[in-house]
Amino acid sequence: MKKALVLALVLLAAGATAWAARSSSSPKSCVDGGDRLTKLTLVERLKRSPRLLVLGSSRSRVAMPDTVRQLTGRTTFNAGVRGGSASDEYVFTRLLTQRFPHASRAYLIFTDVGIAGDGVNPELADEPLARPFLGADASSHKTTCHLLSIYTPDGGLNFPPGLTKAQREARTKATVARTLRGITAATEQPTHIDPAHTLYFRRLLGFINAQGGTPVIVLNPLYPSVLAKRRKFGFPERKAAAEYLTWLHKRYRFVFVDCEDIRRWGGKTSDFINVDHVDRANMKRMLRYVVAHSHGVLER
Repeated sequence: MKKALVLALVLLAAGATAWAARSSSSPKSCVDGGDRLTKLTLVERLKRSPRLLVLGSSRSRVAMPDTVRQLTGRTTFNAGVRGGSASDEYVFTRLLTQRFPHASRAYLIFTDVGIAGDGVNPELADEPLARPFLGADASSHKTTCHLLSIYTPDGGLNFPPGLTKAQREARTKATVARTLRGITAATEQPTHIDPAHTLYFRRLLGFINAQGGTPVIVLNPLYPSVLAKRRKFGFPERKAAAEYLTWLHKRYRFVFVDCEDIRRWGGKTSDFINVDHVDRANMKRMLRYVVAHSHGVLER
């Protein structure tokens, strides 16, 4: 029995390694690993419009479409990408609407306290499918990225977690310790989000509103001890985000759900991948809370 268990664990580890190898097949010149090329291509291949679009950075990628569908009754596409920003969210929204101009859908946007910078990832700028929506930010370069096999046709992650729970907890503990050492009164300086530098996010909200939609914006969680220490020094980025959201609310329709503190939604410290990334189990708990506090926007 023990030999069989050891063999099973070895095969599982080998399978995870094989998935990792396939997921990193793009060359180093591909700065996002192939995320944008892959997910834009998946949107182009859709036969029907999803009824809900998930947007955000790598922190949103664990929002599994099947889980969202079970909670909302809506078919879902996850357009979260590594380092995702407002320009990515705007492009995916516009591309999906161009593909299915008469379909209505809900929008679930995961964001951190920075919310809405106007940066454009070079891989997005290089993508022919994205260029029509980027104006002067588009480029004529050709991407070196390859299509990835780590996503299902609906944008969900298509591989098992590569680490055991114990390994993940150990890695998280190490990253939390390093992060805590780096948080001091000197690092927590007053800051401000200038709406003039958030054009893509404002275009995104304006476009969704013009289509009759009300997006749900979710503030991503932080590991509890990191959040506590940032609050100890005032957490100026959080204050700037609150001011910016107030400014936005006067101009756009959206529902805001604050999930920064995991105590709100029953999150577990053991189900973090690192300081600010939760695993699929924590994401499922958070999604339940989000749907329950979205004023019915996300439900059929």
